[in-house]
Amino acid sequence: MKFVSYSRDGGEIRAGLSVDGKIVDLADGAAAIVASLPYNVVEILGLGLDGMTTAGNVADAAYVGSIPTMSESEVTLEASVQTPSTIFLLAGNYQSHIMEGGGSAVEKEKINPRPFIKPTTSIIGTGDPILIPPDSETLDYEIEIAAVIGTEGRHIAVANANDYVAGYTVFNDVSARSLKIEEGRTERPGDGFFDWLLGKWCDSFAAIGPYLVTKDEAGDPSSLEMALTVNGELRQHSDAGEMIFSIPESIAFLSRFVTLRPGDLICMGTPGGVGATTE
Repeated sequence: MKFVSYSRDGGEIRAGLSVDGKIVDLADGAAAIVASLPYNVVEILGLGLDGMTTAGNVADAAYVGSIPTMSESEVTLEASVQTPSTIFLLAGNYQSHIMEGGGSAVEKEKINPRPFIKPTTSIIGTGDPILIPPDSETLDYEIEIAAVIGTEGRHIAVANANDYVAGYTVFNDVSARSLKIEEGRTERPGDGFFDWLLGKWCDSFAAIGPYLVTKDEAGDPSSLEMALTVNGELRQHSDAGEMIFSIPESIAFLSRFVTLRPGDLICMGTPGGVGATTE
């Protein structure tokens, strides 16, 4: 299945599915088959197997034409996941990205993942404007594959981690790497790191793709491919198999410290090709 969050004519954002190129409203579709679903994708994920089963039944009904659908041109596709409790990201999870910033290739056995988070105020959808903050003159792009958690868990084993994934979406970790706030200040140890974080946290800096593709449809996550273009020019092209830490390894690591909840995004780092990297 392909979950979406959509709006019409500037109205409320509702959960839907993309079925054979058409959009079906999940709450209305569920009512049509004498069932019920919330209006929010994260709340549907929180229902677990019952929610996914009902969504699948709605998809089946839409596919055979027994419930109403809309063309994609009739709606605006928003960020597929509207209300994640946390957006987790991994820094330096591709060798090519580390090395383009002047670093040396790392030995996986001697390091651990480097997670950080973004505030939910940074979320935008496909086609939404990215806002340049007054403290920066430049912006950078970072395409990533994001795993979306479907089942709450903590202390998750690597071997079981995929059981906690609902699906995958594309993510652009927008970054401002040349903040002006350092001008005139007295430098302290760690200032560079906190500047880097601020350059990740700005409003509109978490662009979430329009489709949340369930893991049964997406297939093996290690083969997921991604590409990013700027004004038609290909800047990044890679696949998840090039990650240093895999999605299951990253889920297991994060769950040692925090509870992962339905709708959480785990953004798996970016490959080489970033415009002005300093990592």
